[in-house]
Amino acid sequence: MKIRVIQQYEILRRLGSGGGGVVYYAQDTKLLRPVVLKMLRRTPVSGSEFREVVLREARLASAIEHPNVCSIFEVGEHEGEAFIVMQYVPGRSLDQLIQEGPLNLELVVSIANQVADGLAAAHAAGIVHRDLKPANIMLTSGGLVKILDFGLAKRKSVEEFGAAASQRTPPKRRSSARAGTMAYMSPEHFVTGHTSEQTDVFAFGVILYEMIIGNHPFLPVEGARTQLARFIQYVDPPVMSQRRPEVSPELDSIVAKAMAKNPAERYRSVAEMRESLRTLTRSFPAEAYMGPEQPASVTLTPADAISESEKEADKETGLFSMLAERFMGRHAGDVPANSVAVLPFADLGQQPNAIFYGTALADAIATRLARIPNVIVRSSGSLAVVPRLGAAILPLDPIEAGKKLLVTHVLKGTFLHVAPGITLNWQLLEVANNTVKTGGDISLPSLDLIAIQNEISDQVYASLQGSGHLRPPPASNLEAGLGGPELSEEYLQARALLSSFFTHTGRPEDLAEARKKFSEVLARNPQFAPAHSGLGLVHLEYVHNGLGGMSHLMSAQKCFERALCHDSGLVEANLYRVNIFLARGEKESARHGVRHLLETAGNQFAVHVVAGVTMRLDGLYDLAMNQFNTALLLNPANATLVYNHRARIYHYQGQLELAQQEIEKGLTLEPKHPLLRTSQGYLFYRQGDLERAIQTLESVLQEDPGLRLAYPTLAMTYLATGEIQKASAMITEQTLNAAEADAEMSYRLATYFALADDASEALPWLRRSIYLGNENYPWISRNPAWEKLRINQDFQTTLANLKKSFRQNTQRWKKLLAT
Repeated sequence: MKIRVIQQYEILRRLGSGGGGVVYYAQDTKLLRPVVLKMLRRTPVSGSEFREVVLREARLASAIEHPNVCSIFEVGEHEGEAFIVMQYVPGRSLDQLIQEGPLNLELVVSIANQVADGLAAAHAAGIVHRDLKPANIMLTSGGLVKILDFGLAKRKSVEEFGAAASQRTPPKRRSSARAGTMAYMSPEHFVTGHTSEQTDVFAFGVILYEMIIGNHPFLPVEGARTQLARFIQYVDPPVMSQRRPEVSPELDSIVAKAMAKNPAERYRSVAEMRESLRTLTRSFPAEAYMGPEQPASVTLTPADAISESEKEADKETGLFSMLAERFMGRHAGDVPANSVAVLPFADLGQQPNAIFYGTALADAIATRLARIPNVIVRSSGSLAVVPRLGAAILPLDPIEAGKKLLVTHVLKGTFLHVAPGITLNWQLLEVANNTVKTGGDISLPSLDLIAIQNEISDQVYASLQGSGHLRPPPASNLEAGLGGPELSEEYLQARALLSSFFTHTGRPEDLAEARKKFSEVLARNPQFAPAHSGLGLVHLEYVHNGLGGMSHLMSAQKCFERALCHDSGLVEANLYRVNIFLARGEKESARHGVRHLLETAGNQFAVHVVAGVTMRLDGLYDLAMNQFNTALLLNPANATLVYNHRARIYHYQGQLELAQQEIEKGLTLEPKHPLLRTSQGYLFYRQGDLERAIQTLESVLQEDPGLRLAYPTLAMTYLATGEIQKASAMITEQTLNAAEADAEMSYRLATYFALADDASEALPWLRRSIYLGNENYPWISRNPAWEKLRINQDFQTTLANLKKSFRQNTQRWKKLLAT
């Protein structure tokens, strides 16, 4: 099949056709992004005039710059054919969602706020949609709403094709599966044929009604389509709350006012309607509208303030798209069965670093609970994910925390530790009923972690047995490992130091002290598997922070292997061993390790994160995205991490706006998140906004000098502004050390040298990155940073070998996931 090329657009496949023309999925070969290319149909009558009207209106619509409006990139003609190039929006149309039945009310309001924002921006630019309907509203998998076909519906108006102004015959409309555009016409349009902002308001009200009830308000019975125009003009639809009792009077009122027959009784503008939606949003229960890590004090920005600040507008869009994603495809209260959030234990003695000690104790209990099949455990810590992400912010009330974490149960507790003894109180709360399901007091003459884990795990298992079919947890080798209560104390202290380093301080002193304490535990009992795993994490942190090189990497691998010798089911050790395989160039072992984890610990968030990263490094974006989406469902408390990973995939696919949206969602939860801000700085750089890129990345390094990935990223940005000395200063010894054992770092470093046209450095670092597991051929082959080296023979050879590996890896994953 011959590939058709129109200017810089390479047509890949046909998406569909309609009365206006044929729509194609295409690739912009200059800007490396997917697009939708619409070729307008030739018409025998007034063909040139038709094209001119449509192209003029498309150019006008292209002036709308808003995250909730599908962008029009270009309008032009090719060999006598007019075309429009639009943003490609992956996802599902609202039409498709409504066909599945009424939507969750929280989802409805989140979508409504985004639609209102997009419409208000268009109306402010003097543009009326005129063809607003569910089929023209897309919802991405990340919850971002996009309004399609702005301005294009105007071509349906007779007077725009030369009809006399006095000819008030209503324009002829095409039909569709939902009775066509007529189903969303305002009553006055049937009389005058005119459209205005209030036309869009009426259509918006009809769409809201459909989302809430699942049926069109003026098509209540089958066979009524022939009377649709009369129903719209003269019949009042059934009150929503009568058909769905949970609909509030406020929401009923908003929709009714939007669909008022008399325009004088309708909202004067979408901006006015948006104010009502914002008020409604603030009246909903707090747990429905705050992100899983959002502080309880958060209030939404008023609409008038949004228009004054682009930054605040992005934050609002990030919040509403995050909430839309959270409620897509489920009803309020739907949470995984037998899911438990283990909150940090509170220290009644208020000792120094008590919060980290309490987190370490909770993590140890969560690790043991996670061994129970069919139980989803959400730990309060971040030890089994990726370091330096920032601590989750949760409400003090455990029931509210459980609602935000979307779990059925919350385990909370307190402890009083007066050496050598410990007194511990714990409770398993049922979130739906706000009742205590089980609990107890544990008093021990000395801190015995094994005894604490066993007692709590056994009682939780017995309690959950009544709420679902559970298999007993597999036998653990943990009991054979500790050997003495005094080691429990040192082990928890080491874990507390590691937790503090990960989520708070980033100080090398904490890392050194944790290493010392883990080593002391193992010196006294070398069979204690969790201590081996903890020491392995310490060695990995030396590598990730540029404080050590390959010797630490090899030490980390030995630690994880020893941990698994004593406890083969230790998920943390299995997870990080996959990372070691990648860093040692043992990619096939890493893939098999991922498959093993998916089979044996598929109920754990971190397993799917590691699986997604491994698949992303192989360039298999769809598989990776599925893993990250599953991870988010399992543990929304770590949403920021998932948003960052998904942003990377969108970036590789050329979907820079969607990548930015993922980052905005994460920053809505954690505004100071260093990895997200580093990704944001890189996106600013890719979009040519060098000033914001430098400002963002410099602030990241000022606040977190240990974040190695930010150094080559900032170096690239400095290079783009001609600040060569500043760029060179970023390539420190620690940066090079970190890149030696990290595929992401080595590739970012290779990219910097490629931009500097230094093939002698760029190609070795590229090969190093590939050796460390980065076989992401689709992105490496398209990355514009390598443009200067395209003719380099060594680069071409490397790329050819990488392409071969990509094909092989695709087949390997198919076999692995099929077995």
